[in-house]
Amino acid sequence: MKYVNCNLCNADDTFLVTTQNGYKVVRCKSCGLVYVNPRPDNEALKHLYDEYHQRNGKDVNDWAKLMGKNFKEILLFLNKALPDKGKLLDIGCGYGHFIEIMKQQGWSVYGIDLSPKVLLYAKEKGLDVLETSIDDVSVPDEYFDVVTAFYVLEHVTNPLHVLKNMYKMLKPCGILVLRVPHTTPIIRILSFFRIKNNLYDTPYHLFDYSPEIIIQLLKKAGFSSVKVTPGSPTIPANVFEMIVSVVSGSLSKFLFAISAGKFLLPGISKTIFAFK
Repeated sequence: MKYVNCNLCNADDTFLVTTQNGYKVVRCKSCGLVYVNPRPDNEALKHLYDEYHQRNGKDVNDWAKLMGKNFKEILLFLNKALPDKGKLLDIGCGYGHFIEIMKQQGWSVYGIDLSPKVLLYAKEKGLDVLETSIDDVSVPDEYFDVVTAFYVLEHVTNPLHVLKNMYKMLKPCGILVLRVPHTTPIIRILSFFRIKNNLYDTPYHLFDYSPEIIIQLLKKAGFSSVKVTPGSPTIPANVFEMIVSVVSGSLSKFLFAISAGKFLLPGISKTIFAFK
């Protein structure tokens, strides 16, 4: 186990939010970043990441269904923003569902992931994927038009460093697309009613990001403009989880629309567009 300072402001003064699965989740008293501290060491995290795919997707199609609506929404946005298409890197590409549909749209696509098991499926689909991390991949600066990372940033040990690497990979005016969970508001409500839960999903998730925190991280990494949206609801395989996700996600999109993009429902995953 390893104790770490706040990744955003480097402060070491925190208070305990909760304990789940034997791991302490804390909030930085200085900036408000929520993270696991202490956390597993890097070697343990590699094994946990492989476990995560097996635990959260019994079938390869579960992953495609989970993010299907978001993939379509992001595809439409990127095709409109960059009609000439270009080079796209998906970090944490998993089975390659997103890069497969982007390839069909005329994009030059690449993917990286740490799990050889999921990459085997992507390779069999003829996709250009590599087993590596963003820290180890060899990419020239300003090479990609778009970099994407869906439900990745909560798993990494140093999100600010990762975002800076993403920034370097992007061409001028390039676009970064993220999707991250925001669980803390729901945890607060459940804790008030003393309802036990495992929503932080420790130790697989190391961070939880509010819209304010993710904007600060992206600006500190160098991005000039950031747009945070609710995106579309994810569609889990579990029926109850699917109903909760669709209802809450649809409500979030509705409130975002009628408020002219000013209201983001707390506790719902967010899709973020950051511009270099």
